[in-house]
Amino acid sequence: MTVPNPTFEGMDAGQAGQALAKWAENLQRRADTFQQLQQQMSQLGATVTSSDGTVRVSVDSQGVPTELTVTERGRGGDPAALSQQLMACLKAAQGQLTGQVQELMAATVPGDDGAERIIDSYRDRFPEEPVAEPPATASDLKLGQLEDEPAPPPSRPRRPDTDDDEDGWGNQSVFNR
Repeated sequence: MTVPNPTFEGMDAGQAGQALAKWAENLQRRADTFQQLQQQMSQLGATVTSSDGTVRVSVDSQGVPTELTVTERGRGGDPAALSQQLMACLKAAQGQLTGQVQELMAATVPGDDGAERIIDSYRDRFPEEPVAEPPATASDLKLGQLEDEPAPPPSRPRRPDTDDDEDGWGNQSVFNR
């Protein structure tokens, strides 16, 4: 008696039963391997610190931030620059996950199509990016100033001169009358 499954064509019932049992055993072994792999992947994470030590970002195995730290060096810093550094460190930490997943897959299930799809999903979600240097601000670069020239004092807006005497004071102070 043959089994209608094309992979078992030409086998008698005993051979097909043995092949089916072996196939089920391999399937169970693969399921166990991927369950262990999932356990190991859940423990992955990455931490990246900016090159100047101003910010530090940690992410879990899914790329979700678990720590966003602005160190003392960042105190009083430009908020836009700090935000840019935080985002650059976040992307870099997430990008490191791809490499970690790739190494884990290569060690556990090398060449497996399912593993390749998992690695590709991490590559798509978290492309590896270098940590960006903090952007220079106009004050850092001293734009608009000569080397020896001190910064000009801040100016106050002047009150416009008007001669309309609607209030009866004629643009004079109450103390001058």
